[in-house]
Amino acid sequence: MGMNMEKPGILEILKLAPVDIDHLFRRSGLNGNQLSSYSYNAEQAATSSPSELFKPLAESANFASMAKKLLAPDLKIEFHRGGAGSAEETYHAFLSLEDNDVLVQFMGSDGDLLLLLFDTEEYFLQWWADIYASNAGNAYQPVFPDSMDTEVLVCALHCIDIYRRSYLESMLAYSGELSLSISTGDFVDLLKRALASQDKRWLLPTLFEITPGLKGSSIALKPEHIKKAEELGFISSNENVLNLGERSRLMGTEIITSWLGSIGCQASALVNGQEKSLSRMFLTSTAFANHIFSFETAAGGGSRFRHQASTRPELIQALMTWIAALQKVIGGTAPAKAAPTQAPAMRFCGQCGAELKPGKKFCTSCGTAI
Repeated sequence: MGMNMEKPGILEILKLAPVDIDHLFRRSGLNGNQLSSYSYNAEQAATSSPSELFKPLAESANFASMAKKLLAPDLKIEFHRGGAGSAEETYHAFLSLEDNDVLVQFMGSDGDLLLLLFDTEEYFLQWWADIYASNAGNAYQPVFPDSMDTEVLVCALHCIDIYRRSYLESMLAYSGELSLSISTGDFVDLLKRALASQDKRWLLPTLFEITPGLKGSSIALKPEHIKKAEELGFISSNENVLNLGERSRLMGTEIITSWLGSIGCQASALVNGQEKSLSRMFLTSTAFANHIFSFETAAGGGSRFRHQASTRPELIQALMTWIAALQKVIGGTAPAKAAPTQAPAMRFCGQCGAELKPGKKFCTSCGTAI
């Protein structure tokens, strides 16, 4: 993943060691909240010294913004990447209603935190889309025109995977003939095996494995869901036999030839002091489209979804609208970007994080010159 400091909109790229978190709490004066992954250990902060990585953050003009988002965010977006053999990643984006900055946190293989601060939501999404979305440019025929039960999507993705399975089996058999028929019983049995497999080489298991919280949804496949998949062109039925339709062939070929991987994400905020999921999305990118599936809880505890096939600019705009809607739900939108202000004079030691005494030339805690 390339990270260029010259790229517009990136304000800071910094690293922190785990030991620095307590010093970040101490210096910022924040108490944290349940959206943060961290809690304050005052004893640890008092008896340990920060790493060398802490000083650039301590001296940064963006210190307050980064501390607020990492320790007490107003909105957290959790991302999971996987599928199609792509490198698996888990990372978070944090937002505050106090400004438009976005803080992205990765966890390095060495255990250190990698922090990227973006000037606005739009800059963050442009950077994100450049890495994870495809440059699909052609209009894509709508597949799922309305909000539907998530079980319909389960059937559709299962049909796509069955087409891929048949295609690979025909290759192993050196045959140009694909078996596109399956009994209803085998369809259901194979569906159960797929979901239990947790195998992210296949589209359906990937949906549930990387979309946070989706496994907890109530999924109950019924005959009307298979009927709806038939209306959409994924299958046709003849008594107890299901035949894969033209839509399964087209999207199956799309996934076979150009599946670039998938991203599952979940936005959470504090509601009555408790962390609550506000929205979930699943993105699958191919050379033909960026497929966005957004999920919502239906009456009775079920799950429904909407689908949008987007170009990269359309994807960025859709996600901008999504973030604005989330901010409105939790209490309004962030203020317009203000002109940068001069950083206040240091009141804390950049070496150990201890409070500096007025008029002193050295830190009274560690002796570092001010």
